[in-house]
Amino acid sequence: MTDKTAEQEIVAILAGHLKKHSQVQISGLGTFSITHQKQKQQQEKDGRIIMKPPADIIVFTPEN
Repeated sequence: MTDKTAEQEIVAILAGHLKKHSQVQISGLGTFSITHQKQKQQQEKDGRIIMKPPADIIVFTPEN
């Protein structure tokens, strides 16, 4: 297995768990998790109001 193949496998495993909203902890590195942001509105500089859709965001917390 090459380094690139191993990297792709790790990313695939990480993505699969995060899609299921599972928390992924990597010893010595940290924890990846998903947090949900609600829909919100944002006012532009020209006065227009834009609605931002809800989104799931990946959060990384480094290990201490």
